[in-house]
Amino acid sequence: MKKSMITLVTLLVICAVPASLFATETNPPLSQERQELIETNVTAGLQHASAEVQADYVQLVIDLKRAYPEYDFNYAIIPLMDKLKNESDAGIRILAALALYEYKDSRMSRFAISQTAQLDGSERVARHCQTLVRKWDNRTERPIYTAQVVYPF
Repeated sequence: MKKSMITLVTLLVICAVPASLFATETNPPLSQERQELIETNVTAGLQHASAEVQADYVQLVIDLKRAYPEYDFNYAIIPLMDKLKNESDAGIRILAALALYEYKDSRMSRFAISQTAQLDGSERVARHCQTLVRKWDNRTERPIYTAQVVYPF
């Protein structure tokens, strides 16, 4: 029993130490070319016919804004506001509100969320937007970890 416990602890240390060494809070910088590719893909993805693809790209906007707050992703605000106002699926509208919430310094996104909280026909979406408006100024910063992609070539 003691020998298996020591083996288990040793295995845990071997697995945990490399993971903690490679987990960093800093993200690699984005080149201008990569920023342009991201803008092209996000703009096209938010206008895609499939609701699932649109939801994936809204989540991508959230992840990009959290991982790279210093970069300008404001080109996504207007399509996100359009999703928040005109989308028939309440889940995508809530996701769009969350994406707009990431733009904490944008007056347009705050206005869109507060108007949705007051005027939306869906009680679920309105309640969610009310929560976001209430929490707008009391955010807690949290570290963002990104995976490092290593290509085999």
